[in-house]
Amino acid sequence: MGRERSGCATDPSDRPSPRAALTASGRPDAPSAPSGSGEPIGSQSSRPAGPAPKHSTPGCASAHGGGWRSNLRPALFMTGRVALMLAGIAVMALGIDVVVKADLGNSPISATPNVLALGFPAVSFGTFMLGWQCFLVLVQVALLRREFRLVDLWQIPISVFFGLCIDWFMALLGAAAPTTYLVSWLWLAVGMAVLAAGIVMTVVSGTVMNCGEAVVQAVVRKTGARFGTVKVGFDLACAALAVLCALAFVGHLAGVREGTVVCAALTGVVVNGYMALYGRVRQGARRWRAGAGSRVDEAATSLAEQS
Repeated sequence: MGRERSGCATDPSDRPSPRAALTASGRPDAPSAPSGSGEPIGSQSSRPAGPAPKHSTPGCASAHGGGWRSNLRPALFMTGRVALMLAGIAVMALGIDVVVKADLGNSPISATPNVLALGFPAVSFGTFMLGWQCFLVLVQVALLRREFRLVDLWQIPISVFFGLCIDWFMALLGAAAPTTYLVSWLWLAVGMAVLAAGIVMTVVSGTVMNCGEAVVQAVVRKTGARFGTVKVGFDLACAALAVLCALAFVGHLAGVREGTVVCAALTGVVVNGYMALYGRVRQGARRWRAGAGSRVDEAATSLAEQS
């Protein structure tokens, strides 16, 4: 009764054929093509006899909910990727603030905004970071010109969120700071670990690149040099710019210390370690899903044999 009420048949063979309809109406029984063959009545079909192919109709698809489910899955997947990227940006901001609190020098990519915040206390670190990120977007435009993609302009609103997170976490940390040189190194290690975790989250999300890495990628595209080589040169250039800003606006070397060198040398190593761990976890999840699928198939086969 459910199929008759909905107007959808699960099998086209449930519907009366043209031959049956003509016979029932009392008209002469003329040869006809199989239902759904698309051939005129009276023509000879070259296809072998057999069950008619099953066709899906819009009414049946909507009744089973296949249409909206197929559209909902990609939307949910993209939403999850964007959420992961935003969470990674927030984690990166927390890691940078912890490194700043260690007072051993910041990472090269954020050293210049940190030095400018020390020279101009009326402006927050997050605001200078936003300006620095926008400057890096302009560098990409200058390098790529017509090759610059409009989708990469999403780096600007992401940079706004990044700057806000930096100021939020800095206010949350408040006056907390290490009291000894050894504790400062512990703060630096924790900050690097958190920063690397945020970088991995943004990379795994597969959405918009961070402004620093996007500049490196732009140089690689224009010169053909290796990414790692350009990355080292970019970090050195950022550190040199931070030193110049410290001497010009602070009056002494501030914000660039031994911790800056350690961050430049080891943050990438920590990122690689996280990525390797992520790869092992992903492979383990795939093997578990494959094993679960085989167990389900075995259970279904066993039930079928018992029935």
